[in-house]
Amino acid sequence: MDHRYVLAVSSQVPLWIPIAVALLGLAGVIVAQLLNNRREELRWRREREARSHDARATAYAEVIGVIEAFDMVLFENRNAREAAQPINRDDLKEAAGETRRALGPVNLHAPEAVRVLLSKAILPRMYLVRQILKDETDPTTLRPEWDKAQVGYRVLRAEMRRDLGLDAEDLSEL
Repeated sequence: MDHRYVLAVSSQVPLWIPIAVALLGLAGVIVAQLLNNRREELRWRREREARSHDARATAYAEVIGVIEAFDMVLFENRNAREAAQPINRDDLKEAAGETRRALGPVNLHAPEAVRVLLSKAILPRMYLVRQILKDETDPTTLRPEWDKAQVGYRVLRAEMRRDLGLDAEDLSEL
């Protein structure tokens, strides 16, 4: 047998093998790119959700702080009106204004359920301010409005906490 012939036969590779290897390599590059794109998309989505969560948490904290400060002013002035004592009109107006200003970020970032509850917590307070500021208001009408505002706030706060993934007050007794 001629050694040159054996060498020539064994050194020849069928054409389909390099083509198959090239196609497998190309497929590997494409699959790797698809997987990388998927990972990037998931990372971007997680970052976006984290930013949204942080924005909601900040907006919720601000509006809760403003409502609680508002309640202190309302409580003092409601008690003053019930006791026929002078009220602090400037504090009432300032607290109402601060509350209105704090609503923007919550309305922007919060889900619809929170936005609906926000009005149920804020509107009774605004009505209460108007009633306290009126000199002819019957003071006995103030407490039911106060109670309504407090229930609205508790429901709002519980929904905000649930939205953030925190424990929330059990409101079954309301």
